[in-house]
Amino acid sequence: MTTLALLGLQWRVQARHRIPHLVLGLAVPWTVLAAVAPLAAPYLLFVEVTAVGVFIAGALVVADRATGVTAVLMVSPVRPAAIAATRITPLWTLIVVAAVPIVIASGGRIGVRLAAVALTALMLMAAGLTVAHRRRTLMGFLTTAPWLLAPLLAVPLAAAAGLLPHPLWYAIPTTGALALLRGNAPYPPPLLLGYLAAWAVPAVGHAVRTATGTGTGTPSPPRRAVASGGRPSYARADLRNISREAIVWPIAASPLLLGLLLRLAIPPLTGWIDRVHGIDLTGYLPVIALLAVVLHVPIVAGMIGALLVLDDRDDGALHTIRVSPLGVRRYLAYRLGLVTAFAAAGLAIAAPLSALVPATAWPSCLLAVPLAPAFTLAVLATTDNRVEGIAATKALGLPAYAPLAAWWLTGAASWMFVPLPTYWIVQTWQGAQPADLALGACCAGLWLILLVPRALRRLAA
Repeated sequence: MTTLALLGLQWRVQARHRIPHLVLGLAVPWTVLAAVAPLAAPYLLFVEVTAVGVFIAGALVVADRATGVTAVLMVSPVRPAAIAATRITPLWTLIVVAAVPIVIASGGRIGVRLAAVALTALMLMAAGLTVAHRRRTLMGFLTTAPWLLAPLLAVPLAAAAGLLPHPLWYAIPTTGALALLRGNAPYPPPLLLGYLAAWAVPAVGHAVRTATGTGTGTPSPPRRAVASGGRPSYARADLRNISREAIVWPIAASPLLLGLLLRLAIPPLTGWIDRVHGIDLTGYLPVIALLAVVLHVPIVAGMIGALLVLDDRDDGALHTIRVSPLGVRRYLAYRLGLVTAFAAAGLAIAAPLSALVPATAWPSCLLAVPLAPAFTLAVLATTDNRVEGIAATKALGLPAYAPLAAWWLTGAASWMFVPLPTYWIVQTWQGAQPADLALGACCAGLWLILLVPRALRRLAA
């Protein structure tokens, strides 16, 4: 197989997973947002556009390994460098193409900004591939990659806010990339772009080496869902599988960590922003609470639940479940029950601990709990495998978070969000009328009723 043929194959694989539809489709609302709020465009390019390929590329690696594609490629005449290049090039090209209208809409030096996006996306994607090559499962990858990406994204954002003013922080290459996107780089653009390239090229080389080393891992064997005698024991088997993937446990502790982080960081941060920049964030704290706690916790729970189901499907466990006494319906009910319980427990911990969610906002938290199973069902109803699932979580995040705009919109302008459960979560924040609470519960329940049959049909296919 030639490199050109392998590249064409990767294009077809990504097209089959509808990745071009996702990346180019997301470029439309991102471009509109960049045109409406040009000051937010650099951060949109940095956080969303450059990083969108990391998790998709990682999911593709895990899928190739699980289906045996990686094993075939390793014994083929194609060089490992060509394999890595063909995995990166299609997705990276899509990201750069998607960035073009966003960069144009936001103004500034188009060539410099586009080069910063291209090099940053290449480096982050290579870092994601390195992690994916060393993890056996998709959940293992998803819980490891953020630890690698956090300093590459958090440090530049802190430097841009003025929290890290020392030039030493520009040793992290993405700090210079964000400065170029903002148009206020303290160093010449060619110097910062050259430094970024000096990191991106070795990152790709390291991804190639990990792909051919012993860290590639092997797919997990199908998980047993039924004990002897035909009695369902999927919960016990599930617990054993999760305990073997020790790195998954931080997910369980995430609401506690989130609550503590917000409680400790928000007061000094708001004080510092008011003192240094003259911006009073007090009026925005409810929006921060809704975004970071009330919506974030159930949406993350729903995303994890969907990806666990898709993992079971791709690994073959769902075939066993389908013919077992457990059945797909009870299996899905079990997964949705876990997701709902995790969201409820997470909100019960993170909301009071964060000190951002007042006791009077309990109706919002109550309406947010069904958002978790609804998000799980929405992903399952629109995807067939874990790669598509990763892409769908990005696309579905837009309508899930968009009703936050109702906080500022009044009158008929906010009615466009009425069909979405998130609207009623925002609407009941400042004190719920019984009618609002009932309508919010009916909206969430209607979505669950509509999505369950479609998700079951997908899982039974």
